[in-house]
Amino acid sequence: MTPSRLRLVSASDLQWLGGALALSCFPHLLEQPLWLALSLAAILLVLTRLSADQRARLPRYSHLILGAVVAVLVFQAYQTLVGREGGVAILMALSIVKLLETRTLRDVRGLLLLMFLLSGLALLHGQAPWQAAYALISTLAVLYAAQRIELGNTLPMGINLKSSSRMILEGIPIAILLFVLFPRLPAPLWAIPDHSSAKTGLSGDQMTPGSIGNMIQDESVAFRVSFKDKAPPQANMYWRGPVFEDFDGISWQPAYGQNRDQNALRFQAVPKIIGEGEVYSYSITLEPHQQSWLLALDMPTHIPANANLSNRLQIVSNQVVSEKKRIELSAQLSWRTVNDSPRQIERSLILPADLNPKSRALALSWAHLPPRDRVAAGLNWLRNNDFSYTLSPPVLTSRHRIDEFLFTHRQGFCEHYASAFAFMMRAAGLPARVVTGYQGAQQNADYWIVRQADAHAWTEVWYADQGWQRVDPTFVISPSRITAGIGLSIDSTELPFMMRQDNAWLRNLRLKADILVHGWNQWVVGYDQKRQNELLKKLGIDDFLSSAFLLWLIGGLLAILGSFAAWLLYKSQPPRPDAASRIFRRFIRKLAPMDKAASETAQAFAARAQAQYPHLAKHIEAITHLYLNARYGNDPAALPALEQAVRQMPRARQP
Repeated sequence: MTPSRLRLVSASDLQWLGGALALSCFPHLLEQPLWLALSLAAILLVLTRLSADQRARLPRYSHLILGAVVAVLVFQAYQTLVGREGGVAILMALSIVKLLETRTLRDVRGLLLLMFLLSGLALLHGQAPWQAAYALISTLAVLYAAQRIELGNTLPMGINLKSSSRMILEGIPIAILLFVLFPRLPAPLWAIPDHSSAKTGLSGDQMTPGSIGNMIQDESVAFRVSFKDKAPPQANMYWRGPVFEDFDGISWQPAYGQNRDQNALRFQAVPKIIGEGEVYSYSITLEPHQQSWLLALDMPTHIPANANLSNRLQIVSNQVVSEKKRIELSAQLSWRTVNDSPRQIERSLILPADLNPKSRALALSWAHLPPRDRVAAGLNWLRNNDFSYTLSPPVLTSRHRIDEFLFTHRQGFCEHYASAFAFMMRAAGLPARVVTGYQGAQQNADYWIVRQADAHAWTEVWYADQGWQRVDPTFVISPSRITAGIGLSIDSTELPFMMRQDNAWLRNLRLKADILVHGWNQWVVGYDQKRQNELLKKLGIDDFLSSAFLLWLIGGLLAILGSFAAWLLYKSQPPRPDAASRIFRRFIRKLAPMDKAASETAQAFAARAQAQYPHLAKHIEAITHLYLNARYGNDPAALPALEQAVRQMPRARQP
């Protein structure tokens, strides 16, 4: 007799298996290069449609050839078969190839395990609530296919679906318990460097006029902010990011360059920040941007754990932000910096030689003024010379690009003005640099959303008595950009949908959906090691090896399993008899020791009882008649009459 695990599966079962595999692979296919996704999807479709005869005619080594082909395709796309992207892609590709050699129930079981793994790995690509919901749906499809194949398609579709859903629902309480109590790691298990991941948002490598303007069409969320008490005015929401000091005439680069050996310079001679005015405490849920720097409200006065403040006053994390990151911060909007690095100040005066002579000459005319008057002179010159704020400025092509912008085109976006103003201040003898980040935010319920389209660039200048101070030349060109946001400062046709002022009802609908996302980020994605430790301390747990932790863990498991057992016992109980049957049982007890067999009808029992107790024959006949009318005759008057007749009948005694 053939073992059940070697039972051959039908072509219909393989099609169900292929459909479940397609659902498991779908989120991963979306993350692949288009050509690779289409290739793998085509292979999956062909293998699913293969008949039993076609499979039988294929060479026995065909799966090895196909496996080598998909491995080459994945390597061509990622130049590796390991890491987060390459590893998941090769796992998905080989799972698809596994479908080719799946012929017996044992093969099916192996592929089902891979499909469960693929459903869970989909959360590596994102952890939004709908992605978690899709993972559950994918798991449900795998369970459905598993039951259908294991039981030989003997269960009706509705019962199979109900059974599969119940298994998932029964596992959710245990999953929640383990999610809350299982030790959280400071970094995810899959935190493997993955250089193939695309970088989104601001660049930490350089800033070229036009680079931030290109981001305006990106309406994706950069981060969400929740203020502890009250929020500052929108005009004061400057979210500090990369700082650039070296200018080559075209682009601005960070002073420490790309040499990782120089990264330590970022944390030397960090100036002291003396905050002034109100302190704003807040938390940021930062979207992954594949960089190590963090965004913070200018000027940061509290640095989160596992991060440092660079000597450019930029918060830099010890790890690349490759997943959603929730950080607690505080800031003061007025400040002074002291003990600034003399080397850094000198570097912020350097300009490339023999470039932009007109701009140099203009700035030199202000050099005799006090530092603050030089800044005011520069801003007034921009204000009074017909400059305009636009996303579509003319392309700068000449060697003297600052001159071309300031004296010819006079149209630009924030990075044009920040770059030109920093150049003029340096030419006037005042240290200056360019800061990039985000400006403003959109309020949604009790938190704020900052999108990639809110990217901004401004200038910082150095005063001997105050240190580094922000100067935003964009404000004098387009004040509404700073006070009301970019949506009211340029033509709406140049903006992404979420930044426009029309279609308000659809935009509001999307904002309401974002409230769900924010709550999910706060309570699920943001449940990190720190928040877990805070919760465990409230439960009286100081250590994961303590008896209190084991008590909560074992007690929780026993409570869940006990609830399941109680529910099963309750469901296994026979249904409670109806009122007529309960009264008829009292009648039977009065005839003890005589009893009614389970298979015996009421009439048969009555005949037997009348024969044994002839002196009660009239009572027995009347009660049986009322019982049949009450239970089967839908006679509402029969039930109270039955109860009265049973009450009046004496207990049986031997004649």
